[in-house]
Amino acid sequence: MTVTSFIVCIAVGAGAIAMWINLRFPTLMPWSMAKLLLHLVVAFVCVYAVKPGIEMILGSGLPAGRLIGVFAIAFPALVYNFLVCAWMIRLAQATGGGFRA
Repeated sequence: MTVTSFIVCIAVGAGAIAMWINLRFPTLMPWSMAKLLLHLVVAFVCVYAVKPGIEMILGSGLPAGRLIGVFAIAFPALVYNFLVCAWMIRLAQATGGGFRA
């Protein structure tokens, strides 16, 4: 398996889990724009915290540091980002009123 195919599989898996959470737990979604924007800011902070978190794990000298970094730091950050994106789309659909031609 190449690195590219591994990254694609991780991203597809994170998106699938985010969609499952979105459908399984619909009450988790914040329906106010202010709370949703706060989640969006937290999601961006999570993305920027992935690299330092992985570097910290790799610097600790753990034998499985790369796997821990991917599955304990990067994967949950991706799931949360995809979940926030799904919430943004749901809120836009709910407040849009539909398209009339």
